Amino acid sequence: MSDSEETPTQFINRAFSYFNQKSNAQLNGLSSRPFFITVGTNTRLFDGYGDAINFDEIKKDGWVSTQINQMKLIYEEKQSALISVDFSRMNTSGIEYSTSLGQYLLVRDNSLWKLKGVFFLGGLSLGEEK
Repeated sequence: MSDSEETPTQFINRAFSYFNQKSNAQLNGLSSRPFFITVGTNTRLFDGYGDAINFDEIKKDGWVSTQINQMKLIYEEKQSALISVDFSRMNTSGIEYSTSLGQYLLVRDNSLWKLKGVFFLGGLSLGEEK
């Protein structure tokens, strides 16, 4: 299957795979610019999703991987889609230490899905240095 035939849920699975590979460059390649993240009432803009994530800092919290628990397609149109993703961060013992719910906004760019932004109600670390 080519990337242009990918469904929004397949695209999100690929994005989470790149996240687990700690691949900032691949995450940036999946992003539409500017990319935004809203956590609670705080919205920040980035050149790409990979630029928003500091894996070294997330690992200090015990993170080794992220697992999708549930995914729901809220809507899909020709040029955009919204997907709700419930996911957990796992530690070295394979134990879930954090669960979050994100709403991922996708847009079409040259017939390919791209991440435009994500909304979290709060409580999610992106690995910002303290």
